[in-house]
Formats: sequence, structure tokens, C-alpha cells
Amino acid sequence: MSYLVAVLASLLLLVGFVMWSWLETRTGFRLFPRSRRRFDSKVARTAFVIRHIDWAAFFQHLARSSAERIAHDLVHTTLIVVRAMERMLTRTIRTLRERVAQSAEDGPPVEGSQLIATIVRFRKSFKRDQK
Repeated sequence: MSYLVAVLASLLLLVGFVMWSWLETRTGFRLFPRSRRRFDSKVARTAFVIRHIDWAAFFQHLARSSAERIAHDLVHTTLIVVRAMERMLTRTIRTLRERVAQSAEDGPPVEGSQLIATIVRFRKSFKRDQK
């Protein structure tokens, strides 16, 4: 049924256009001349623009701009996710350090790592040797 309505509407519009054109040519009088003149000038301008646009450069620019925007949005989203993970890990590490600090208060004081002590001794001896 909808196809029949679409076909009848198309036929009605076509018959109306043909009758309108026939009436204008027969009488020599244009109906709605001001609005039709404005519409004709807009159509002429649009046709001029369409003929004179470098479509290859336009689509290349459009593709490049779109790719840059997508890449920017992707990087921005990745950065937001990384920062959220960083905050979560920072909170987790802070909690773990507080637990270790609370449990270490009861025992003997913790000394520095043997590796750190060796590095400090090496740097001091290296600075003495350079002078």
C-alpha cells in the first residue's frame, strides 16, 4: 500500500509540475517570481561552487582532519585510563607502605639496603679519586 501511495504522490507532483510549466508558458506570467529568482540564484551559486571545488584536495583534507581528530581522541582516552590506573596504584602502594610501617614499629629499626650502602661508598671513593 505504501508503494502505491508513493507512486501516486510522484505522479501527482509530476502532473502538477507539467501543468504549472504549461500555464506559465501559455500566459507568459511567472508565479512567485521573487522567490523563484532568489532560488535560481542560489542554485546557480551552488552549481558554480560545485564545479570549481578541488574535490580531491577537499576529501584529502577531510580524511586527514578526521584521522587527526580520531588519533587525538584515542590518545586522550588512553591518557585518562593511564592516569586513573596510576591513581589506583598509588593508593594501593600507599596503603601497603602504611601497613609495613605500622608492622615495623614494633620490631628493631630497619637498616638500609646493602646495595645502597655499597653504591654510596663507591660514589664517595670515586669523587675522592677524581680530585
